[in-house]
Amino acid sequence: MLKYFWTYETDLPPNVGVATFGVVHFAWVAMVLLTIFLTLQLYRGQTAANRRRIQVGAAYLLVIGYIVRWTWAAIIGHYSIVEMLPLHLCTISVIVEFAAVLSDRVILKEFAYCCSLPGAISSLITPGMGLYPLLSYYYLQFAMAHMILILLPLIWVFVDGFRPDIKRFPHCAGLLLVFAGIAFAVNQMIGSNYMFLSYAPKDTPLEVFESLFGNPGYLIPTILLLFIIWFLFYIPWLIHSYRKRKREI
Repeated sequence: MLKYFWTYETDLPPNVGVATFGVVHFAWVAMVLLTIFLTLQLYRGQTAANRRRIQVGAAYLLVIGYIVRWTWAAIIGHYSIVEMLPLHLCTISVIVEFAAVLSDRVILKEFAYCCSLPGAISSLITPGMGLYPLLSYYYLQFAMAHMILILLPLIWVFVDGFRPDIKRFPHCAGLLLVFAGIAFAVNQMIGSNYMFLSYAPKDTPLEVFESLFGNPGYLIPTILLLFIIWFLFYIPWLIHSYRKRKREI
């Protein structure tokens, strides 16, 4: 299978890709989750200097992984602005989390928690990468990048003491809306599907929504699902804040 390591999807033979919800898919997701758990435990026992090195190293791995992907695609003649501009939520999240690590800005960490984290989790569950085999650069880089996108917010929240705050949420939602507006405009100009605003990708809940509600009708339940996810992500911190205020009275 290593003979396909640097092969682009259009040059791959049929039936070599990892099937979504197949055994291989579940196996590598389990490995990603285990790696995240073990890294969190390792991180807890580190000095402040080593914690900083871990975060910076992870942030640079995120960026370098995508640079290598785009460079490889360009070298073999498959780089396309229709597919490879940094306008999907996950590639935007790479930039945001990289900036959050280097700047330590709270609003960037908030965005990573409420937007990047659920987006990366969703991509792990439904990667939509059925053409690529596991032992390919594209697939392995995808898995590593989304693992780090999940790991960094969890480090900030469960080890470093960062606390998500609903008061910062409107700023993050507004920032996401700006990114979506840019992606939508680019989609209209070049026929792309950044942030999946033009049509639903295969093997995802959005495909189910599209079959039920049509296009662009699928965006309505998608937005509703996003608000449900945000509610679930913030309700524990609202309860925590409420209990803390009651204790202080």
